[in-house]
Formats: sequence, C-alpha cells, structure tokens
Amino acid sequence: MYILHMKSMSLISPNVSFIELIMKIGILLCGDVPTPLTEKFGDYSSCLKNQLNLERDAKVTVLNVYQKLELPSDFDNYDGYIIGGSLAGVNDDLDWIKQLTLFIRNVFYSGKKLLGICFGHQMIHHALGGVVMRSPAGWGLGAYEVTLRQDFEQLHAGETISILAIHQDQVVRPAKCFDIIAGNDFCPNYLTRYKKQVLTVQGHPEFNFLFFSALINASENSFSPAILEHAVEERTSEKDRLYFNHCANNFILER
Repeated sequence: MYILHMKSMSLISPNVSFIELIMKIGILLCGDVPTPLTEKFGDYSSCLKNQLNLERDAKVTVLNVYQKLELPSDFDNYDGYIIGGSLAGVNDDLDWIKQLTLFIRNVFYSGKKLLGICFGHQMIHHALGGVVMRSPAGWGLGAYEVTLRQDFEQLHAGETISILAIHQDQVVRPAKCFDIIAGNDFCPNYLTRYKKQVLTVQGHPEFNFLFFSALINASENSFSPAILEHAVEERTSEKDRLYFNHCANNFILER
C-alpha cells in the first residue's frame, strides 16, 4: 500500500502538482535495547530506521510484537516488513512467536517483501520450513568474515564481507528455494535471498562498533572475559556495514 502525496511543482507552475508514492514499511519489533543504553543510543526501532535510512523514502510504523502482539489484521496494510533482533529464540514456546510464524507465512505467500536481521533471519526460515538450532560451535560474537557464493549487488562471488554478529542459534537448514548468498564454516547460511522478495542476514548491519561494544558489556549473558576480548578485537569493516545497509535499503524500498 502506497501513500499518495501531492507536491507543488513551483519551478514549472504554482498550479501544477504531482503525485509522489511513499512506501509503507512495518517494523515487527521482537526485542529492544537494554534500558541503560537507550539514553545514549535510542531504542532498537530507532536504530533500524536510522542505520537503514528508512524514513527518507518511506513511512515507517513500529509494531510491538513481542510485548503487545501488534500484528496487522491485514498484511496488505504495508508494502514490506522488517524483522530484527530479539533475546528470544525461534524455537521458544511463546505465543507471540507462534503468531509471528503464521503471519510471516501469510506475508510470504502474498508476495510482500521481508527483510530479516539476526533473529528475523532465523524466524523467516523457521516459518517457511527451515531448521534453526543452537550452534555446537558456540557464540558467533563480533565480526567474522563470510565469503560470497554468488554475486550480490556490486560484490562478486569469492569476495568477503564482515558485519558484527551476536548469536548462538543459526539456520542449519534453509527454507526451500532460498539462495545462499554468503557464509563460512561456522555459519554456512549467513546471508540468504528468495528472488527479489526476501533478504535475510545473520549479522547485525544496524549495529556500529560503539553500540555493539556497549551492548555486549551490558548483556545479561555471562560471556567469559576471553570471549569478550575476542569480540571487541574483531572489528567490523565499517565500509562493509554501510554498504550492506545501502543494499538493504534498496531492497526493501525497491518499487
């Protein structure tokens, strides 16, 4: 559903206007930033909107799924949906996860766009028949390189990208018909895509290093000092992060 905006074309004539189509994007909020960090960094939905530069070309609505079960009664109310991170796991026995699973299926079969980040990446595959499990290799914490298996935007197969991550679970069997764009031995199904409709990534391109460092230090998870030290040493490529955010913006707002 597009919003119609009328704007004056003053350079042509004060009486001439044109119709501008504004996309409607729904952020399905599944978690938030720890309260102590919000004063400095803002809440999680602001992080997504700002880092993905969404509000420049779209009307963005935040729907609190994990606390209020705010799922649209009509999935056609929005042109696309973004599902970000969460402290929950897709296999948790929670009502909001069950409802979100059904909603994702309906959105997918309707042809609407989906962008999944970390938990959202896992949730989309879980809803569409894939398998998500706790990794026996432990935490994926910090930035780790993944190799492109096929071309992605202006990047070519064989090139690597590095984006910050924080996860124990991962997609071990992708949903059918998804292309595996990038991965590595630790996380083979890191970046996936279904045609021009769905894009998912295990990492957190919406996190810059300053926020990530504050987040893991404020986390309720009891990371060992060695894991924390390794995580902060493995800095992401800011160039990779910004480029991926540019790609994600183009993807979700592509008309």
